[in-house]
Amino acid sequence: MITVIATVAQYVSIILLAIYGWLCFSIFKSTDKKWKEKKLTRQIVLIFSIHFLWYLVLFLKMGEMKVLILYGCEILVAVLYMVLYHRYYPNSSRLITNNMCFLLLFGYTVLTRINMNYAIRQFAISTVTLLIVSFIPLIMLRYRNLRNYYYIYGVLGILALLTVFIPGEGFIHGLSAYGARNWLAVDFGFASISVQPSEFVKILFVFFVASILAKSTEFRQVVIATAFAVTHMGVLVLEKDLGGALIFFVIYVSILYVATRRPLYFFGCLGGACAMGALAFLLLKKQLFRHVMVRVNNWIDPWADINDGGYQIAQSLFAIGSGGWFGSGLCEGMPDSIPVRESDFIFSVIAEEMGVLAALILILICFSVFIGFIDVSMKCKQSFYKNMAFGFAICYIFQVLLNIGGVTKFIPSTGVTLPLVSYGLSSVASTLIVFQITQGINIITSKEAEKVEREKEKIIAGADSKGTESKRVPAKGKAPKRAKQNSK
Repeated sequence: MITVIATVAQYVSIILLAIYGWLCFSIFKSTDKKWKEKKLTRQIVLIFSIHFLWYLVLFLKMGEMKVLILYGCEILVAVLYMVLYHRYYPNSSRLITNNMCFLLLFGYTVLTRINMNYAIRQFAISTVTLLIVSFIPLIMLRYRNLRNYYYIYGVLGILALLTVFIPGEGFIHGLSAYGARNWLAVDFGFASISVQPSEFVKILFVFFVASILAKSTEFRQVVIATAFAVTHMGVLVLEKDLGGALIFFVIYVSILYVATRRPLYFFGCLGGACAMGALAFLLLKKQLFRHVMVRVNNWIDPWADINDGGYQIAQSLFAIGSGGWFGSGLCEGMPDSIPVRESDFIFSVIAEEMGVLAALILILICFSVFIGFIDVSMKCKQSFYKNMAFGFAICYIFQVLLNIGGVTKFIPSTGVTLPLVSYGLSSVASTLIVFQITQGINIITSKEAEKVEREKEKIIAGADSKGTESKRVPAKGKAPKRAKQNSK
């Protein structure tokens, strides 16, 4: 009986996922607010229906009360967040909120399947972070001069990146993992927390580039912005975090082109990237970035060293291939054979147990988040907010592409997580901050648009009232026609 219920739930959830994915894009077709509200409400129903089916299968197959308790807590937080957030911020984007909650619930489900402890920690981290970052739009509404502190953003970002080089084993010290020194450990004695500073510096970096180019796009200003950007990337190269340096580079080039609209800058940056790529290749040959060279070799031919270096990508491809279109079903796959399955390679687990179709729909939902961010950027009239929303859109989607590309052997693995789905304190917290900042931009833009509309209505109403008065009151020195006829 359990097998029958699990099989039915598996296929129904894929159908509901497809409908949800279709709604994510159909919402952009119309400007009718009532029609959009209906679609967004249907999305919420689909989110909780899919989530219920997944946890029903997990409970039936795992047989643990923890699953039910965790499910109840997740539903409670999601419902409270959706209701209270949009009651307090009526001008916020419901599509962005729906997609954010869906991706979080998706991640909780997969992590519950992999390891219950990971799911509980992820849920706790996300809930606390959501509570804190929900005040970001309010702060942005009250403090409109955030664009004036670009030098502070740039300097703080560089200093934060340098913290990973703090030596020793004191209260705060740097850590190395997977060949790169890009982690910062905070030891409280009874517990310790590992944070990846580059995840949060990305936010400061977007603020810096958006604000400095909003002030001016003259050549001098571009040179200053480029110098700061190169410094950020240089520190990341020293940390041997080439994936992070690539993300910073793409963010900078994208905002620079949108802000200046000059192809010369764009192609100049690409030329510089090619030169840096050649230099990186020479450094790789000299074994200065041995872990990166190992990843490149494993990407070229993972089967040559399948028992060692190529084991990770080979197992990922095996998992994706064995799942098929509809997946083997939750708790029916072999995710334990995939290294780093809870973070970097969680997409492989999704493809194996939920199916390639579910994985493809997940990609489409991530693209709908990207389009939602771009839509917010297009509505902005202020260059600072426009640059910032666009920068966060590029940051988000490029991280998605790096993660999925590395898992599917499209590009070498970069160690980048899948935002809101993969396990990780730094990744989830920084992504939730990005979502809230984008919501803040959308709220500010919507209020400005409403203000303009009210002013237009006042002008039209004033013009109409003047027109009616001019019709009623005759001009000076001229008698009405009837009066003239009577006088005659």
